[in-house]
Amino acid sequence: MRRSLPPLNAVKAFESAGRHQSLTDAAAELGVTHGAISRQIKILEDWLGVRLLIKEGRGVVLTAQGRLFLGEATKLLDGLAAASQQLTGRQDRRVLRINAPQTFTMRWLIPRLPDFTALHPEIEIRLAASILPLDKVSDHHDVAIRRGALGASSMAFLSETCLPVASPQLLLSMPVHQVQDLKNHTLLHAESVPDLWQRWLDRAGQPGLSGKAQLRFEPLYHSIQAAVDGAGIAMGPSALVAADVAAGRLVQLFADMPLAMDDFHVLVAPDSSNFRDAKAFERWLITQGQRHQHDTNT
Repeated sequence: MRRSLPPLNAVKAFESAGRHQSLTDAAAELGVTHGAISRQIKILEDWLGVRLLIKEGRGVVLTAQGRLFLGEATKLLDGLAAASQQLTGRQDRRVLRINAPQTFTMRWLIPRLPDFTALHPEIEIRLAASILPLDKVSDHHDVAIRRGALGASSMAFLSETCLPVASPQLLLSMPVHQVQDLKNHTLLHAESVPDLWQRWLDRAGQPGLSGKAQLRFEPLYHSIQAAVDGAGIAMGPSALVAADVAAGRLVQLFADMPLAMDDFHVLVAPDSSNFRDAKAFERWLITQGQRHQHDTNT
């Protein structure tokens, strides 16, 4: 009997976009353009006759039908991947799914992952970027990372404070010696953490201060990169800008007025199908956090 299958390229595009909650991240994962992902999802929605994703801000959210289809699509693609691994003799590799915020993933976790893979070459890491509350995350994950506690079972592993950061070249052309000098600069905001500037300005005793201009970005890493490129001054969580500060790409301002932030926590999903490897990753993450704190304090 002839199967009635949806276009598989469209299924791949939708599954990646739904898992990341982002067309841009799906495009990066699959090596195509943002427009190609959008077109493939439209093809799939037309084929199915239902809406699967709805644009929200610069991201996307799943409809009820989309959440249902995403679960089935992920299982299908995982099954195909597992079958391929068996046929190619790689059945000994174990998949560990990590769900973590985008900026944390790009700026702190990914540079450290080679250490984990060197210790556990048999474990294949699959990363999904999200800042959604875990009860709204539809894709399966073994380990979740978020800023703030995730319940009684989560473990804190990384502490941070936050300060304004700017490129040294920008500060040479327009120095900042006191908080009032910020009014001469463009302030860079991240919609994912929209209150950072206001909280810090309150802490600094200048709640009404406004820069000469404002630039707003969706993810935090865009605002940090804009600061590196000299577009303005951003709020930089200490762990996430540490590499740029150490390399001289960014300078932290007003070191005596840090803004406290919630610790990063890790939670192993109680229903993880790969619980042993998830716990190994949790232990490794805690060790990495301790090393970061040691390096920061010395």
